[in-house]
Amino acid sequence: MENTRKKIRCIVKYENVVEGIYNYAIFLPLKSGWSNNSLYTCTNCGELFVIDWENPETENLNAKQIAGSTLCPTCNLTLSLHLVSYPETIRISENVFGSLANYPFSNEDEESEIIEFYELRPSLK
Repeated sequence: MENTRKKIRCIVKYENVVEGIYNYAIFLPLKSGWSNNSLYTCTNCGELFVIDWENPETENLNAKQIAGSTLCPTCNLTLSLHLVSYPETIRISENVFGSLANYPFSNEDEESEIIEFYELRPSLK
C-alpha cells in the first residue's frame, strides 16, 4: 500500500466503550446511496483504515483479502493478521479493547465531519 488516504464523512460520537473510559471519540461512517465505506482497525496499534465497497477493486473480496500483505503504516505489522472491524473492536491502549457493537448508523449528516483515514485497496498483481 502506498499509504493512500481517503476523506469520508463520519458522525463523531463520544461514548463509553469500556468500563471506566467515557467520552471516547468514535467515528461512524455515514451510510448513503453514494457512499458505502467501512472502518477497520489494527489490533496492534489502533490505526484506522477505510474500505470503499463501491470501488470495483473490492468486489467479491473481504477485508483481510483486501489488506493482503499490506503493512500497517503506523506499526509495520501485516494488516491481514491484525485487522478487525471497527467500532465492534476499538483499541484503547495496549491490552485494552472496547467495543461499540450494534450501534444504529444514521444517515443524517447534520453532525458529521469529514475525517481522513488510510485507505485499504487490494494490491495490484
